[in-house]
Amino acid sequence: MARIVIIGGGIIGCAIAERLTRERRHEVLLLERETLGSHASGSAAGLLTPYGELDATVFDLATRSLAMFSEVVERAERSGVSVEYRTQEVITPALTAGEERRLHRGPGRWLDLKKARVEEPGLSPRVRGAAVFPAAQVTPIRLVRALARTAAMQGAEIREGAPVDAVSVRSGRVLGVQTADGRVTADVVVLAAGPWSPTLASPLGIPLEVRPSRGQLVVLRPTRSVLRRMLTWRSSYLVPKPDGTVVAGSTEEDVGFDDRTTVDGVAGLLEFAIRAVPDLRGAAVERTTAALRPMTADGRPVIGASSQLPNLVVATGHGANGILLAPVTADLVAKHIT
Repeated sequence: MARIVIIGGGIIGCAIAERLTRERRHEVLLLERETLGSHASGSAAGLLTPYGELDATVFDLATRSLAMFSEVVERAERSGVSVEYRTQEVITPALTAGEERRLHRGPGRWLDLKKARVEEPGLSPRVRGAAVFPAAQVTPIRLVRALARTAAMQGAEIREGAPVDAVSVRSGRVLGVQTADGRVTADVVVLAAGPWSPTLASPLGIPLEVRPSRGQLVVLRPTRSVLRRMLTWRSSYLVPKPDGTVVAGSTEEDVGFDDRTTVDGVAGLLEFAIRAVPDLRGAAVERTTAALRPMTADGRPVIGASSQLPNLVVATGHGANGILLAPVTADLVAKHIT
């Protein structure tokens, strides 16, 4: 039985832990330096759709991953934690003639102005039409906790407050990881520490081109229901949640490891929300949040074994699509290890 250490307790690390413990062929230890889902995974909107500004490789991964979600959710909810998963369409309005032409020719179901206003009465009067796509949503922090609890039920050990200081290597192989409590031996180490992954990879001579990107969100509470579907427009979105709130997101900011919310970021999100759905003007701002996402230059995640260290598997760089890509990433990591 191989001993596998996973570094990182976000959605990617927890999904991998659950996947690796299904057949109980591995001894799995997950180490999280703070608390599970304490960064980007716990501050995400949970929108699940492959349709958007994704390149062909990521679109393929996202499509495969979305198809896996219902099974993953079924397994995760055996933990007793509801992840609030539901299939729900997403609508993308066209506000310019160019957007109208592009969306009309695209894969979605096209709604002309009249139909769009009937199906989504809250849309801005500036809308020229809209496209509707299949999608789903989940509450990310609940999914993180459910996956971790399910992994534990299947035999994994989950340690929070357990930072990893270094990966131990000798003769071209990983031996384990160094923690404050000493070295932990491992047959395989999975590096899933989000934008902090390069800090552990760099001393090993592994160039990992992953940088932090700050994403800010605003949680709004309207006085009544204003959207029947989730809404996307370019890189922005509105996600109505089961508790009656609407999550407006998101920014993409190169500010290093600064995870503070800003006036400028929040103001931009509020402006977008009101422009897309004017009835949100009277909504209360319930909270704001910001988190650091692991971004790559080409937008593609880094998933696979290191060429220098074959028993080090990397799973990071998912950007704003970590929740959506978690099932397929976990499956790919499991195949690499097998």
